[in-house]
Amino acid sequence: MEINRSRQEEYTLKILDQLQQLFEESNENRINIADMEDSQSAADFFHALANLAPTVVFSKLTQKEIGTLDFNHIANRLCFENAYMK
Repeated sequence: MEINRSRQEEYTLKILDQLQQLFEESNENRINIADMEDSQSAADFFHALANLAPTVVFSKLTQKEIGTLDFNHIANRLCFENAYMK
């Protein structure tokens, strides 16, 4: 299986650009980065970023209703494939 790293890099940069906008003062959906000083707020943010939001996106794109643990399994498989396969 060949991995298209350039496409992954392109997607990563686009996603990071959008995430950066979440922290800009002019954004009506702004997340105050100072809130991340509270460990519970930081945990909530990273859970939403790493688990909840990707699960919703996956479900919408595939039309499959799955839970966060199911998506985590898919994400772990992708990490493994991208780390060890050429």
